Amino acid sequence: AGGFQGGEGESVGAEWYIENVMEELDAPNEYFYNSSTNTLYYYHNGTAPPSALDEFVAVRSSVLFNLTGNITNVTFAGVEFADTAITYLEAHGLPSGGDWSLQRIGALTLWTARNVLIAECNFTRIDGIAISLNGYARHVTIADNDFSWLGESAIASWGYTRGLEEVLPGAGPDGRSGEQPRGTLVANNMVREVGIFEKQSSMYFQAQSAQTRLVDNIFFNGPRAAINVNDGFGGDNHLRGNLLLNTCRESGDHGPYNSWDRVPYITTVGNGSASIIPAYQRIYNNFIIGTYQVQEGIDTDDGSSYYATTDNFFVYGDNGMKNDFGGHDNHHIGNVYAYVANAWTFCCLSGADDIFANNSVILRGNRGYDSDCNLPAGTEGMIVENNAIYTINGQINGNDNVCGMSFAEWQSQGHDPGTHIYARPTDDEIIAMGKKLLNEMNKN
Repeated sequence: AGGFQGGEGESVGAEWYIENVMEELDAPNEYFYNSSTNTLYYYHNGTAPPSALDEFVAVRSSVLFNLTGNITNVTFAGVEFADTAITYLEAHGLPSGGDWSLQRIGALTLWTARNVLIAECNFTRIDGIAISLNGYARHVTIADNDFSWLGESAIASWGYTRGLEEVLPGAGPDGRSGEQPRGTLVANNMVREVGIFEKQSSMYFQAQSAQTRLVDNIFFNGPRAAINVNDGFGGDNHLRGNLLLNTCRESGDHGPYNSWDRVPYITTVGNGSASIIPAYQRIYNNFIIGTYQVQEGIDTDDGSSYYATTDNFFVYGDNGMKNDFGGHDNHHIGNVYAYVANAWTFCCLSGADDIFANNSVILRGNRGYDSDCNLPAGTEGMIVENNAIYTINGQINGNDNVCGMSFAEWQSQGHDPGTHIYARPTDDEIIAMGKKLLNEMNKN
């Protein structure tokens, strides 16, 4: 039954579940229901007997509010959304060229909406998606809410495009009809414990959506990325002032922010005329901690291009900047990367017209920054300059050797101007660097 349960079309999977087996009732909070005798067996979590006031509710509804049609000027304020049924076996669809498959329903489901405010609400024990935003949507604000213990994602935004009407209605390369969520504001939300059932889950997911603002949110404790952008549709998405940590707890090959850009879309967002070139995605003033299986704080994967990542504090993760499979125009400027293995990573003809400048990179060892020496194929036009690189012994590569010469000789030939190599600072000094960066940015 159902779709591909979070994947983009795999017919096999590694994980599976067995439920409602009496012999497996061996841990607190588990239960078994005998449908023949209408008897519920429950493994109580506690040393004292359960209270006689305890209630057990078998929920059946997966959607609490379904707003469909020309919805305008609607406000949800101070509402608690709780106890909805699982939806991961509902019919799924492939939103775009990324890895996700999902369903278009949530506890709060919106279709064709304008000027909707969802504020100071509590979404908890939702066994599917909390908020599902579909098709045309303008000026939806999701602010000051609390999301916890969700079976899937907190917020999913998924539009429509055209061009494949005879084969796959709602899909195709043409996004000029405007049937997408645009101008969505997600601000000051607390999101935690998501993806209890569906591991391809995030605080925020978007596909075929544009001009989103994710501002001053806190996310922690999820199985995969906190934020997943499934395609490069339109662009002009801003990620500002967020705290993201404890992501990728049950998966790898990912980061707290993940994107794919495998399919081009025609929009007018980039420059006002029809083009497959999107407006830049802007990521700035965030504090991102890459614990668990994090590759990079910003995992710009599979062709992701036109990114401006500036003035962020990244802690842990294997790499600073990432490009692969044709990704280009990726600009990392003014960031602090603490305890990373490498300043950047490239794969498969990527990195054209990238910029890596004015960053502070605190490496775990002596290697991980080889200046612009032997950059791989695909990095034509890349600019590397004015960085502060910190190694254990204060020398590039641990031996002051880059491309067969000293770093000073390398720079004298016009390479990597303005970059300096220092001995690694103390933990307290690194924390002070991050605080200074974020405090200065918050003043601006």
